[in-house]
Parts: sequence; C-alpha cells; structure tokens
Amino acid sequence: MNDSVEKQLKEIDSSINRGDYKKASFHLHHIASENEGQRDVLSEVALLSGKIADTQSDYSKAIDLYQQALKTALSGGYDIGRGKSLRRIGSVYSKKGKYNDAFKCYDDALKIFKKAADKIEEGCTYNNVGTIHAIQGNADDAKAFFKKALQIHKEIGERLEVGHDYNSFGILYKFQGDYKKAMEYYNKALEIYREEQYLLGEGTICANIGNVLSKGGDYTTALESHKKALVIHRRLHNRIWEGNDYTNIGNIYNIQADHRNAVRYYEKALRIHADLGHKLGEGNDYANIGTIYAEISRHDKALDYFRKALRIHKTLKNRLGEGSDYSNIGNIYGHKGLYSKALEYHKRSLKIYQELNNLIGVGSVYTNIGNAYSHQGDYEKALEFHHKARRIHQSVGNKLGEGNVFANIGNIYSSKGDFGSALKYQEMALDLFKGIGNKSGSQGALANIQASLGNIYNSRGEYKKALDFLLNSLEIHKKVGNKLGMGSAYAQIGTVYSNQGDYKRGLQFLTRALDLHTKLGNRKSMEVDYLSIGNIYIRCGDYKRALQFNKKAFNLQRSGKTLVQHTGKHKK
Repeated sequence: MNDSVEKQLKEIDSSINRGDYKKASFHLHHIASENEGQRDVLSEVALLSGKIADTQSDYSKAIDLYQQALKTALSGGYDIGRGKSLRRIGSVYSKKGKYNDAFKCYDDALKIFKKAADKIEEGCTYNNVGTIHAIQGNADDAKAFFKKALQIHKEIGERLEVGHDYNSFGILYKFQGDYKKAMEYYNKALEIYREEQYLLGEGTICANIGNVLSKGGDYTTALESHKKALVIHRRLHNRIWEGNDYTNIGNIYNIQADHRNAVRYYEKALRIHADLGHKLGEGNDYANIGTIYAEISRHDKALDYFRKALRIHKTLKNRLGEGSDYSNIGNIYGHKGLYSKALEYHKRSLKIYQELNNLIGVGSVYTNIGNAYSHQGDYEKALEFHHKARRIHQSVGNKLGEGNVFANIGNIYSSKGDFGSALKYQEMALDLFKGIGNKSGSQGALANIQASLGNIYNSRGEYKKALDFLLNSLEIHKKVGNKLGMGSAYAQIGTVYSNQGDYKRGLQFLTRALDLHTKLGNRKSMEVDYLSIGNIYIRCGDYKRALQFNKKAFNLQRSGKTLVQHTGKHKK
C-alpha cells in the first residue's frame, strides 16, 4: 500500500470518528474502485466500512464486512489486516455478550500483532480484553490489561490511544463505584482529546462525566455535562450519539422522579434511533420507557415496552440486553403479585448472566429472586438468595451492592417481626453507605436506609427516633432532588404523626405527599395517600370526608383494573 492511499484511509477514519458516514462511504467506494486487486487496500476498505456499521450498532453488517476484510487479507497474505479483522470481529462478539468467542479472536489477533511487532494494535487488543473483564466484574484482570495497553501506547507516543486507555480506566472505576478515580481518568482522557481535536472522544467523555456526576447526586452539573456532549454531537451530525445524549438526560430526570421529562427525552432518543435503524439504541429506549411506567405503577404498559425491548435484543442476539429485559419483566410480575411468573423470568436472566460470567448481573438477579421469595413470605429462601448476592458483591468489591443486600435482609427480619435483627442489618447497611460517602452514589441508598430504620422504630412505637430517621431521609432526597423519595418520606412522616395522635401534622405531611405523587403521576402512591388521609379522618370522626378520600382511592384502583383489562384485550 503506497503512502498516498494510507494517508487517505487515515483521513476517512477521522471522518468516521466525526460521524460523517456518508462522506466516508463515498471515499471508501472510490478508493476500492481505484485499487482493484490490491488485497491490503481492499481489506482496509472493508475494515473501515465495517467500522461505520459497527458504530451504528448494525452488528450483522459489521461482522459480514469484518469477515470480508479477513478473507481478503488471508488471500493476499496481509497478516496485519488479518489481525485487525480478528480484533474487530472480537469487539462485535464482545458487544453482543459472546465473550468466549471474543477472547478467542483477541488471542489469535495478539499472536499476529506480537509476531509483526505492531505495538499499536497489540495495545488496543489488551484494552479490548480488559473491557470484557471489566464488564464481567473481574476488576483486577481488567486493570492489568488496561495497564499493559497504557504502557505500550505511552512508550510509542500514541496520544489518542492513551486517551482511549484513560477512558477505559474511568469506565472500570465507575463500575467499581470509585467515582473520584473515574473522574480523574476521564479528565485525563478529555485533556488529550481536546489536544488532538478529537471531538467525538470529547463528546463521549462529557457524557461519561455526566453519568458519574449523576451517580454522585450532582444532577445540575451532570445535566450541564450531558448538554455539552449534545452540542458536540449535533455539531458532528452524529445522530446516534445525539440519541444517546437524550437517553442520558432522560436518565437524570428518571433518577429525580421527573417522569414526564424523562419520557420526553427517552422518546426523543427513540425517534432518532428508530429513524437511523439503530436497533440496539431502539431496544434500550423501549426498556428505559418501560422503567418509567413501572415506577408509576402502570405495570401492563411497562410490560409492553419491556417485551418490545426483548424482541429487539433477541433479534440482535444481544445477550446482555436480553438478560436485563428478563429481569425487568420478572420485576413487573413481582409487582403484580405473580411471583411464580416473576421467578421464571429471573431464572432466565440468571442463566444468561451465568453463561456470560457477568458477576454484577448475577448478584443483581440473586437480589431480585430474594425479593420475590420475600414477597411470597418464604423468608428462608429469600435470605438464602440475598446472602448469595452479598457474597458476589463482596467478591467484586461492590460496596453499594453489599449495603443494599444488608438493607434487604433487614427488611426481611422486619417483616418477620424480628426488629432486633432488622435494626442490626439496617445499621450495618447504614455504616457501609456512610463509609462509602457520596463518591459511590450512595445518597439515595442512604436515604432509603434512614427510612427503613424510621419505619422499624415506628413499628416499635418509638416515634421520636422514627421521626429523626425519616426527617434525615427527607433531607437527603431534597438535597439530591429525588421527588419520588421526597413524596415517600412525606407520607411516612405523616403516618408517624398520625400514629402519635398528631392528626393535624399527619394531614399536612400526607397532603404534601399526595400533591407530589399527583404531579409525578404515581397512581399507586396516590391511592395509598388517599387511604392514609381517609384513615385520619376516620380517627377524627369525620366520616363524610373519610368516605370522600376512600372513594378516590377506590376509583383509582378501579380505573387501574379497567386499564389492565383493556390492554389485555388489545394485545389479543
């Protein structure tokens, strides 16, 4: 391959990084027509064409093009092209959750790169291998491979690849919940991307930083970061990343329980991904919208969206997405009280995560199964699975997950009436979350623990202690802007005041809860609020007003049942 063609191919690669796919495709077609019979050039053209499809998550097309590149490289004795093709085929297998196949491709590619002394590609392969280990929860192995990649790219002065390695370290530390370290590496990558004028990378880092900031509860700054990413991706006309930015913004509104804005941004993302035929993005958008409907207790609507997501992920053979969808569907059946059905779907999810050796996913499913058994009243089975989840979270250093398990175990003992054990586990969870601090995004979990402790003391009639914990929970939810958490805290505080016989303050807090839940469209919580307010009026002897609120609760419940029946008929 002559220097002129090599230079043109590098320029086309840069165009793809900027999201200028049409221009890149045009020039690739031109180079291919001018270099018929040049196997090395044609192999590189197929690789870059595959990169365009890969970037757009058209994995079937990407694999076909990478395999075409491999076949062409083999026929022309172009060893580096063969290694590049294998590495890129491995990256697609990795994205589809086929980790064993990916490892095989990476192993074969590494042998070629080491023999040819291609240090750039060798380092990139180490990065790819490390990424799979990070996804699987093997943090030590991931770190070792990222270090190898970084050392190589630093030695040969490949600044852009060094930036990619820093980004990978940032992602690893984010998985581990060490957001301070993640930010440190993201900022290092950002500095390089700006030096190299690599705008696509800069946009990616802005999005990654936004995700870390939102985990830490800094939603205002997180939104600013995601909007910076959005500006960059619009400038690059990179529609896929624009859609991803809308998803990230929707995620922040979702965390804050601003469901209307969350759905608005998820639907923006969905329109873009559907227009582009970006099926993976479309599937994830359906799943995100499903979570909103789940949170506002529109369970049948949520199921519709989760099933749409599942159909897409199955078509794409995206095992990770499929496992997540089964989990989501299982949780919905649990909310509907169909626990056998819930366990069936959780076990499907578990099987996938175990096949993929995705330890974080396995731990999450064990928690879901434990919760399903708990709702059934089978506390021994529930404890068995929560302890399995705890061991997994401990093995991968996931303190947040471990703390959540202690909280779940505390809730089980509370349900059994063993408040001493319940307090012990809730306090263990509280200590863990306080020890982690805000860097692990534990503020929401910390608020939930405070609420759990408050409810335990309420059950024991220790109302002053109950109020102390519940008011602490409320302050945390206010600080991070979690409106759903605020509504729940208002309702719980109102209930404690009512139990004390302070009906005036009980009504004040329950009314605040009802107002918030009404604004959020959370029908289940509204129904509970109406009943709680009705109960206070019964205690006050105001049966007329009690009946009004109980009727409102009944009407909400009845309308929900009507909706379920209608939805069912529509599906048939």
